Amino acid sequence: MADDTTPLPADLQARLERLMEVVALASLGEFEEAQAHFSASPEDSLGMVEEGLRIFIGELRASHDERARTMDALQRAKDEIEQKLALIEAQRLQIRELSSPILDIWEDVLAVPLVGVIDEPSMLDVTEKLLQRVVATRARWSLVDLTGVDGVDAATADHLLRLARAVALIGGRCIFTGMGPAAAQTLAALGTTSGDIHCLPNLREGLRHCLAARTPRR
Repeated sequence: MADDTTPLPADLQARLERLMEVVALASLGEFEEAQAHFSASPEDSLGMVEEGLRIFIGELRASHDERARTMDALQRAKDEIEQKLALIEAQRLQIRELSSPILDIWEDVLAVPLVGVIDEPSMLDVTEKLLQRVVATRARWSLVDLTGVDGVDAATADHLLRLARAVALIGGRCIFTGMGPAAAQTLAALGTTSGDIHCLPNLREGLRHCLAARTPRR
């Protein structure tokens, strides 16, 4: 059976091949190069297809550029948020460090002035740092001052007791100073006895007690 397919005219074949190349370039995101392949086309049916494709690629390029700008803006916003979060975290650590410093106020005597709201994470942090300092300095006394503490709930009071016992286990002794009535009531409610903790009115009295109790090292 004879082949009835009639070959396309050379110019029409070239136009079709150019359109296929335009589509291929556009699919790869090469919009500028794709649009450069367009030229003045005859006002025929294929010319209308070419013009429609040119407009479509132009809109596709604009959409792609807008998407790229949006993604770039989102990335910049993400980077800015991460930088702010890192700054906030650094400030939080600095605030925690300042809110519970450990001071060498005398030979063998450390002071830990607590300030603000004392929650579980901060108490765990204080306990870890204090134990490390007691071991490193061989301090005998740790004066934990509660004058600047906003409040002591049952959980915080329990941590204070644990702190005193942990310091005792490594050869030191905790003295709590500046304890208010509310904190005292909370500790009493936990069944704390006088043997569990040693309390004095303020840091000055605490230091006097430590100096009076000191014995020369051999």
